[in-house]
Amino acid sequence: MSGELDFSIEGEGPVAMEVRRRGFDRFLALGEHVARLPYGRPACSNDVLTVLKEQRGTCSSKHRLLAAVAQECGHVEVELVVGLYAMCEQNTPGIGTVLEPAGFDYIPEAHCYLRLGGRRYDFTGLSSGSTSPFEALLSEHVVSTVHLADEKERIHRDAVQRWADSHAVSFADAWALREACIQALTSSNTLKPTGSFSGATEPGV
Repeated sequence: MSGELDFSIEGEGPVAMEVRRRGFDRFLALGEHVARLPYGRPACSNDVLTVLKEQRGTCSSKHRLLAAVAQECGHVEVELVVGLYAMCEQNTPGIGTVLEPAGFDYIPEAHCYLRLGGRRYDFTGLSSGSTSPFEALLSEHVVSTVHLADEKERIHRDAVQRWADSHAVSFADAWALREACIQALTSSNTLKPTGSFSGATEPGV
C-alpha cells in the first residue's frame, strides 16, 4: 500500500460528493473497493460514476473514476495513463487460448492505470500473471478523464495497425483477434478480483 494515495476525499465536485455520499472518505479505500469489483464493460460508458452504479468496470472506467475523484480533490499530480503493452498469456492469463491457435505470441493492448511520480498503480483487480504488463510496456500516454475514450481508442488502433502491418494481417483481423482475447478474459475463471493493486517504481518509458 502507498501512503501517498491515502488522502481524504474532499471538495464540492459532483463526483467527489457522490463518492462521499456512498460512504468513501479516503481515496485509497475507494481504490481498493474498485479493485474488488468484477471486471466487465459497464452499460453506461459515458457516466464517470457507472462503476459504482453498476458494480463492475474495466481498466478504463475504474481508473477514470479514480482520476476524476483525485482531480476534484486537488491532487492533479495523480495522472490517468494509457499504457500500450505486449499482451500475452504470461502477463494476461486467459488469452493464450486465443493467441496460440492463431499463431501469435502477443498483441498490443491498451491498459489504463494511475501514475504518481515514477510509480504506477493498477486498480483493475485482475488476477496476476507470472509477469506484469508493466514489464512489457511499449509506450505511455497521459490522458484526460474527459477525452479518455477517444484518446485510448486512437492510441490503441494505431498500435494494432502497426502490429497488423508487421505481421502481414489485416487491421480487421487483428482487431477481431484482440476482441476475442478480451472476451476470453471476461469469461475466464482467472478473472477473480484480487482486491489489491500493483505498482512499479521504474520511471515511465
